[in-house]
Amino acid sequence: MKVKKIADFFPFFGMLVASAVTMCIYLFAMNGRELVHILQVIIAPLVTLVIPVLNRIFKIRIPLAFNIAVAVFSLFAINFASVLYFYGLIPYYDKILHTTFGIVGSFGVFILLLYGKGEKLSPWCFFILIMLCVLGVAAIWEIYEYIASAIIGSDMQHWVPEMSEVGSMTVEEFFKSGYDPLWDTIWDVIVAGIGVVIFYIIILIDKFCGYKLCKSIYRQVQVRPKKDKPQGAENAPSADEKSREEQPPAETE
Repeated sequence: MKVKKIADFFPFFGMLVASAVTMCIYLFAMNGRELVHILQVIIAPLVTLVIPVLNRIFKIRIPLAFNIAVAVFSLFAINFASVLYFYGLIPYYDKILHTTFGIVGSFGVFILLLYGKGEKLSPWCFFILIMLCVLGVAAIWEIYEYIASAIIGSDMQHWVPEMSEVGSMTVEEFFKSGYDPLWDTIWDVIVAGIGVVIFYIIILIDKFCGYKLCKSIYRQVQVRPKKDKPQGAENAPSADEKSREEQPPAETE
């Protein structure tokens, strides 16, 4: 039991090491001094403490695999993307991140639904609930990006160009050249939805393979996966009903 409790903090220790390396690269190799980026590196490991704390407060068991997924996503979204500026180094890195968010977010909603007896839902209801939840969070994030850009002037949507690139462009030429915040916002939500589809395909493949991939997750959440019954099994009498049918009628005087 103690080993399991310590294992809950493995993602935190991993993020501590990764953040320490990120901080060294940012301060000494990139000569970075922006307070926002330094705070991001400090806060990143704390994200992985949320799940162990929830496990202890509510006496539940959120699978370790989900916390590992959160840690990896935080590493690529905070340390690599924002601090080391992979946004500018790797084409479509932003869209890759939003797709990954769709997968990780679906994983979280999947676990939440299992705790709410969601395994009793039909597959289509399960899929629609996950899709709506993830797209809702993706939309909230886009609202946050818009507010941050409007209030503090940040470029979280990554569309503000260098003035040297704009030159004598007209407004029409400016937007046709690719600098369109609406395009960025809509596609961020769309690729998050694609991430949901990818996650659900993985779940379906796992189901057809006998729940080999998600077996440990079901076990930790203490849920038995719903198995398909043969045709007509729903109407078949239970063992108790059979025993009652086999008993002879009571004799009357």
